[in-house]
Amino acid sequence: MLAGMLLGLAASASWALANVVVQRAGRAVGALQALFWAQLVGIGLALLGATLFGERPPPLTAGDGAWIAVAGVSGLLGYVCLFYAFEHGRLTLAVPIMSSWAVLSSALSLVIFHERLTVSQLLGSATVIAGAVVVARHAQSVGQAGSAGGGSKSWLPAAVGAAVGFGVLIPAMRRLSPVFGPAGTIGVVYAADLALALPLALAFRIGLVLPRRGAWLPIVLAGFLETAGSVCITLGVRQAPVAIVSPFASLAAAFTVLYAWVILGERPARGVLIGGALVSAGVVVLAL
Repeated sequence: MLAGMLLGLAASASWALANVVVQRAGRAVGALQALFWAQLVGIGLALLGATLFGERPPPLTAGDGAWIAVAGVSGLLGYVCLFYAFEHGRLTLAVPIMSSWAVLSSALSLVIFHERLTVSQLLGSATVIAGAVVVARHAQSVGQAGSAGGGSKSWLPAAVGAAVGFGVLIPAMRRLSPVFGPAGTIGVVYAADLALALPLALAFRIGLVLPRRGAWLPIVLAGFLETAGSVCITLGVRQAPVAIVSPFASLAAAFTVLYAWVILGERPARGVLIGGALVSAGVVVLAL
């Protein structure tokens, strides 16, 4: 149990750093282009990790194929929305909303893996939802004010979409991990994402040209940190229930908001601070 919690914390630290470089990568070359190249980097790292771990994919069953499809669709939704929200929104607003993925993944784990939550963990889930709602309402009011001046609030539904995508993706990865191993699972998920994304990119004529030289550092870092965090949580949910590990991993929200506040100079309003505090308190209660 302790190992799973520590791996969840490692995932949160990795994803918090990833959130920062994802924003930089998206603003450097555009969200979809940054996502495409970051996931190619992630596939290469996952294949290297699978080789080092000695992982060999077994013959697949129809059930495995179905879960790969679920992981591909949910992963594509989550990552496209994440990159888009970070390109167009502020970290202090988008990240607390996205962190509610932990509640959805915990709820799904109750059904899929027959895990159980205590009364305190149910209270924690409700607190996370309340915090996300507070931040979302504040973000919506900010977006409406910005719209009057030509701004856009399109990042807000993207943040919600990221929460839904990752909330479904984490249990799917938990299901695939015994089949492909911790590193191989990440490579399979990224490959499924790209297999779905490429036809869509061609249909909508989205350019996926090589980024300029100066944009490669945040793209490579985004691929590395996202992959490292995913490997940590995949290992973590093999040591402890998803309903316990996910809240620890979602503490990336608190780390990211702190970074954006202290380093990037983003000054969250009182409503965002209250919502962020509720989210952070909720994930801590969930883990108790």
